[in-house]
Amino acid sequence: MFNHILLCTHGSDGARSAERFVFEKMADHPDLKVSVLTVLDEDWRAMTGDDWLNSSKTHATFLDHVETQVSQEIKEEWDRIKKEHPMAEKAAFSQKTGTIAKSFADVAETLKCDAIVIGAFQKKKGFLSGNSKGLKDTLQNKTLHPLLPCPLIIIP
Repeated sequence: MFNHILLCTHGSDGARSAERFVFEKMADHPDLKVSVLTVLDEDWRAMTGDDWLNSSKTHATFLDHVETQVSQEIKEEWDRIKKEHPMAEKAAFSQKTGTIAKSFADVAETLKCDAIVIGAFQKKKGFLSGNSKGLKDTLQNKTLHPLLPCPLIIIP
């Protein structure tokens, strides 16, 4: 059995399946340590457009505003997790900005986790599927697997 799990979540349907799995296991094994990680992909800060022609200060101010807004939304997701899964109160929550795969691997290695748990990729469900919750970043297996410091568990 594992002693310390890194649960990587971003609020999508697949991530919620991973949350349910981990916190049900935590209820059965109260000594299990869980760290919850949400990664904000660093690529979003590279966005540009004609509106940035105003000034670099305007650009920087807007990017700071967006980061603050996204951080608030992540906190709201963590509050949802704690409300839905009472055992989550015992978990440590952290947010990181960076590449998804490297962030997962770096945090798991730093925290000396025994396993990383993620939700499975969810196929789009019809015409209006863009309205589903969660950050839209996706993970490339060929990028993550060589970096893994511990087993990866993917929950369908």
